[in-house]
Amino acid sequence: MKTKSERFDRSGDGLKGAVIATLGLLLLACGGGRDHDDGGEAPPALTLSVLSSDPGRVTGGDMRVRLHAGESLRPAVRVRVDGAELPENLDLQARDGDLSGVISGLPLGPARVEVEATTVNGDVRRATVDVVNHPAAGPVFSGPHLMPFECRTVESDLGAPLDGDCSVERRVDYFYFNQAGERLALADPYGPRPSDLATTTTLEGDAVPYIVRVESGTLNRSIYRIAVLEDPTAEGAWNDGAWNGRLVFRLGESTAAQYNQGDNDFGEVFKDSAARTAIASGYGYIISTLNVNKVNVNDVVAAETMMMVKERFIEGYGVPLWMVGLGGSGGAIQQMLIAQNYPGLMDGLLPGAAFPDVFGTAQAVSDCRLLNRYFTAHPADDATRQAFEGHLPGTCRNWDFGNGDAILADDGSASPACGLQNASLVYDPVTNPDGVRCSIYDININTLGIDPDTGIVRRPLDNVGVQYGLEALRAGDISVDEFLDVNEGVGGFDADGNLAAERTVAGSQALALAYARGRVGSGGGGLATVPIFHRRFYAEPAGDIHTIYNDIQIREKLIRENGNADNQVIWLFPRPELAVLRGFGQEQQEALSELSEQVSRQQFDLMRQWLDALVADPAPLSAAKVVAHKPATAVDACWRVDNGERVNEVATFDGDGVCNGLYPKTPTPRIAAGGPVVDDIIKCELRPTDGFDYGEVFFDGGQWDRLNTIFPDGVCDYSRKGVGQRSVEGTWLDYSSAQR
Repeated sequence: MKTKSERFDRSGDGLKGAVIATLGLLLLACGGGRDHDDGGEAPPALTLSVLSSDPGRVTGGDMRVRLHAGESLRPAVRVRVDGAELPENLDLQARDGDLSGVISGLPLGPARVEVEATTVNGDVRRATVDVVNHPAAGPVFSGPHLMPFECRTVESDLGAPLDGDCSVERRVDYFYFNQAGERLALADPYGPRPSDLATTTTLEGDAVPYIVRVESGTLNRSIYRIAVLEDPTAEGAWNDGAWNGRLVFRLGESTAAQYNQGDNDFGEVFKDSAARTAIASGYGYIISTLNVNKVNVNDVVAAETMMMVKERFIEGYGVPLWMVGLGGSGGAIQQMLIAQNYPGLMDGLLPGAAFPDVFGTAQAVSDCRLLNRYFTAHPADDATRQAFEGHLPGTCRNWDFGNGDAILADDGSASPACGLQNASLVYDPVTNPDGVRCSIYDININTLGIDPDTGIVRRPLDNVGVQYGLEALRAGDISVDEFLDVNEGVGGFDADGNLAAERTVAGSQALALAYARGRVGSGGGGLATVPIFHRRFYAEPAGDIHTIYNDIQIREKLIRENGNADNQVIWLFPRPELAVLRGFGQEQQEALSELSEQVSRQQFDLMRQWLDALVADPAPLSAAKVVAHKPATAVDACWRVDNGERVNEVATFDGDGVCNGLYPKTPTPRIAAGGPVVDDIIKCELRPTDGFDYGEVFFDGGQWDRLNTIFPDGVCDYSRKGVGQRSVEGTWLDYSSAQR
């Protein structure tokens, strides 16, 4: 069995000096220093690799490096940066003849780093790497910082910010769990251990003190926390004995447009059972405020922040075997978009209650808001509403009044006042026309840019030509007059996000940018080469907005872009509250809650097996490799609400099957209007109205004239791509030159 050091590199404590290093357990024998001049075959060249980030995206002046020469190297090396030698030699950790450690003190901007190492035979080797170092406060590739921006370090118990970028000094705190399962502060981590200290068993089966090291700091203006088991031995030294070499990055929920840093506290690290289980098993566990979608709805900034925090982890703790994303709803959105647009940051995805993206979801939200407002003014029974809304009764109402402002509002009503404590900074059409606007589009200004005609950020939102309720009309579930009434009165939104009589019109440039730059989930980019393992609770009868069709929408996109969705697994589970709706007793409800925890642990363990197998395979990463290592039991499934039985069955949008019978999927308003299940046509191409489109439904002369008055330019042609719809133009796009 391999030792821990053979399975993964986690060298270096990242905590001391301008040049940071820890001495390895294996120090190689000393020898004389001389250049190789034997005149024989040329010796193996020295290679210098940056492990913590791409060389062009180093941040904070630090980088973990590895030296390799095909023969054993002495642990001490000399380092020059742009020709200037660092004041002391760098001692690196030795493993299998290679050296690894952290170089610090890099200047901002481009630099050439040269290292000089000596083999155990005394031969001198040299290697260089060109790097670009960026500020710890960012940005790197996301473009100009969002402004205004309020700090939340005080609310996060980290003290007053040190600068305008909301920075704080890095700190480390220790906590322990007692035998009663309570979390307590460990005031003296290097002194005697508390008498009630519990132990925990790691993934590798080792019983270790249940002490958790929590590192807190700021990167890219985000507050991050890194939690990992550690039995500390000396201040400034990282004892890696309990870390299992794997890393979990939790991404946060919801969606909103906010102009602040977000806040968290130490309790946030341990807030749910998934976090506590992962930490107790030896996983490194990371949270970050700008990786919470309700704080930061810009996935480029989210990716950049994840990159920088992961870089910090590698510098301070070592290179993980793999890192998996974990999180639901808005946290799932960030996983999907980061993996699509900035592949390689996460090795696996565990999205719960997923939506594919923000902009496409905003389309469904806008339709729900419009229809709910119409039916509020023109009451109708549930069947009629569902004919237009698609979702079960209550869902569009909840999207409207529970969540719509957080996504679509522009007038300060969201989050309230854009999440700003200083409400005077917020846009008001009369009193403050130059204030900041509270829409998801404004937070993504570096992607979308300013519309020169309106002077505000471009908005890829449109409902021109959409025939709400078309499928129900064709099926005979609504009358022609009902169909015409709703489409005549549904309206749209004006530039300030207010309801308007006219339908919403998106500009072609806004649409092209949203698609090409990856703000709309496409299924492409890096998504084919990452395991995707969904888990969704079914609670749609209660009007839950997390409708289960979204997993199928993601699947259809994967198939369209990659030919298959074999790297995606969908698990559907009844929410415990569903037992109440179906009249089950307290005992069954409790059993369902316990089963839910078991299923969650099963899913996490299967993802671990999947990723362990992937990293053990030396072949280059490919879609085929990802699928080849998928565990046999990682297949689509649902669970029965009555007895908890698992049913293995391929997840589909509709059709026969046990799971579709137990948990029928409801469409969005656009799908109910004849749109495709992939549901990513934000603005449709138009075609003239044609009586054959309505099947056996008859329009009299007045009704036909009314239809053409409602749709003077034509109706949606969903047999064609949407206006401006195109594939993502590339991954790792850089917005540094974005114009405001």
